Amino acid sequence: PPAIGLFAAIPAVIAYNRFAARSETLISRYYTFADEFQAILHRKVHTSEE
Repeated sequence: PPAIGLFAAIPAVIAYNRFAARSETLISRYYTFADEFQAILHRKVHTSEE
């Protein structure tokens, strides 16, 4: 019976680690997008004033 628990727990841990890594990648991409978008907006606002 304890071995049966490991058969469930090990794939669950692997799946969680994979999910966590993909989440970090997605969050990083969102931050990169936000930074680039902010830079574009900043340029548009400051070049149209001159």
